[in-house]
This record gives sequence, structure tokens and C-alpha cells, in this order.
Amino acid sequence: MKNWWKYVLIGLATVLLEGIFIALTPVFLNGLSYTEGIIAGTGFFLAFEMVICTGAVIAKIEKKE
Repeated sequence: MKNWWKYVLIGLATVLLEGIFIALTPVFLNGLSYTEGIIAGTGFFLAFEMVICTGAVIAKIEKKE
């Protein structure tokens, strides 16, 4: 049960980080409209998340071997 809470807290922290990242991306990409900046920020964050999740899965697979 302790692991369950750990993953819930990691998920909530990820959601919070995504909200901050999406809110700041249009500021840094000020050549785009606000909507385009949010879409680009979402894409950047999802790509970042995929890299982290892939690394975690590969690490778990290699740890079992």
C-alpha cells in the first residue's frame, strides 16, 4: 500500500509540473499565439514525459535480468 501512495504523489507532482510548464511556455515562445504556445508546450512536456517513462521501464527491465 505504501508504493501506491508513492505513485499517486508522483502523478500529482507531474500534473502540477505540467500545469506550470504549459503556463510558462507561451511566455517564452512569444512569437506564437497563446493557443499555439499552449499546444507547443503540451507537446514538449509529453515528449519529456515519454523519455522519462521509457527510461524508467528500461531500468526496471534491466534490473530484473
